[in-house]
Amino acid sequence: MKMNNWSLPTRFLHIGLVSTVTAQLFISLVMAEPDHAGNVLSKAAFTAHEYVGLTALGIVLLHWIWSSLSHVDGGLTHLFPVFGTARQQLVAEIKGLMRGKLPKAGKKGGISGLVHGLGLLAVTGIAITGGFLFVLFPETGEPGALAEVFAELHEGLAGLVWAYWLGHGGMALLHHFSGQDLLKKMFSFRDAKYNNDAFHDQKHELDLRETELPQTVSMQNKLLKTKH
Repeated sequence: MKMNNWSLPTRFLHIGLVSTVTAQLFISLVMAEPDHAGNVLSKAAFTAHEYVGLTALGIVLLHWIWSSLSHVDGGLTHLFPVFGTARQQLVAEIKGLMRGKLPKAGKKGGISGLVHGLGLLAVTGIAITGGFLFVLFPETGEPGALAEVFAELHEGLAGLVWAYWLGHGGMALLHHFSGQDLLKKMFSFRDAKYNNDAFHDQKHELDLRETELPQTVSMQNKLLKTKH
């Protein structure tokens, strides 16, 4: 049985991003910034926003490292399918979408990969600007000019992240209910265990073959010497 689900690192990173980004967006609705008046709840929400944001920044950086170094799930080609056959697939899916055909989601990139890549860029931008604000924004008093610049960028990117969160989540549900079972492929760890076990079984089989090969060659050499 062939499984085409995402690898465990990709799943954990995706779950981490979904959790932290969702938390950040909704926390931002009730928090109050340090230089604004607010109640205990809004102040606590801002503190939570800071530390959840730092967690999100760490996960984003790990995601980029994993996507750059590993090609298990398509790597950067999945996120930015703009060259070679990946570009051809993207163009074909755009044409299909214009005819009302829902593109397939998965490791091959296409529209779903590009949307994920652009969304990851937006999340990266808001996480990095948030990291700078954590360092530059004073707990009391007026923020400096540089802090104000990062605050403007941070607020501007928030709109893009909201759009990505709504669009990406909506498309995931649409794929799921159209029969592609995307949510199970990303979040079901039973299938991931199957894939992991299958991988180790294949590795064990290859190790056995490597061990048996020299023995086979040795036996063949002995037979040849006996004949001569």
